[in-house]
Amino acid sequence: MCWRDLLFVHWRVDPDALAELLPEGLEVDTFDGHAWLGLIPFRMDRVRFFGLPSIPTLGSFPECNVRTYVLRDGVPGVWFFSLDAASRLAVLGGRNLWKLNYIHARFMIDSHGDTTDYRVRRSDGRSAHLNWTVGERLPASEAGSLPHFLTERYYLYAGTSRRLLRGAVWHEPWTLRRATLNRLDDEFIPQLGVETLEDPVCMAADPVDVLGWTNRRV
Repeated sequence: MCWRDLLFVHWRVDPDALAELLPEGLEVDTFDGHAWLGLIPFRMDRVRFFGLPSIPTLGSFPECNVRTYVLRDGVPGVWFFSLDAASRLAVLGGRNLWKLNYIHARFMIDSHGDTTDYRVRRSDGRSAHLNWTVGERLPASEAGSLPHFLTERYYLYAGTSRRLLRGAVWHEPWTLRRATLNRLDDEFIPQLGVETLEDPVCMAADPVDVLGWTNRRV
């Protein structure tokens, strides 16, 4: 698959408050003593299974996820609280094959030059509206830096405390860019009930080609 038109929006949060929302067996991963919550809008493109052609209703669709960062046995990864997607087939596959909390939603996306207007609404009425402008390229993120901590993640966790799963992805390191957040109206992060600290950290990213593997039990 290819991940395109991606924006990283992250807030600092209290690690203890976040830990209460995680299944047993996962540890909050922190940077400078803080946990982080992310709202990540993007577009999935050229999605297909190995050795098979693209499926028309699955090949390209917008997605928006709410996530945080965790550890299991010292292995860093991503924990998804929700993954909104426009493709019903992707939602079905994500829930049943990868045991992820996919939610079907409607999207309206409009791009003009370097500015993107991105709206997503669930059937329960909760929504998010982001508008951002992509700027100049940032230096390559180095291990130990905040951009590296927030973006260079190559494992995901899913399932429950009784059956925890880990999956792997691979892609070239992100090419990150400055991003100006012109508008943010979000009802997904507040739904978690965790207080966010300070203004969000925002970065855009150039497209990356991605390989993913089936989740395996930890």
